[in-house]
Amino acid sequence: MNNDHSFQENTKALVVYKEQQAKVSVVEMYAQMILDEMEFNQKVNQLREQIDASLDSRNEALFMKLTAEYMDLTR
Repeated sequence: MNNDHSFQENTKALVVYKEQQAKVSVVEMYAQMILDEMEFNQKVNQLREQIDASLDSRNEALFMKLTAEYMDLTR
């Protein structure tokens, strides 16, 4: 009987552990999504600033390169 009780406790502990791991995985996934969004926004803002600078300096080749990169990124 003691072995059955121990098996039940182990099973319950395993279920609790798996539930906790699932919650951690979801939190990690959300955290990664936030980091990815921040990185994307930073890159977009950086490209906008570089595009503006290329316009100010009348550098058409750089402007075309940067706008193509911007369009690829924002599609």
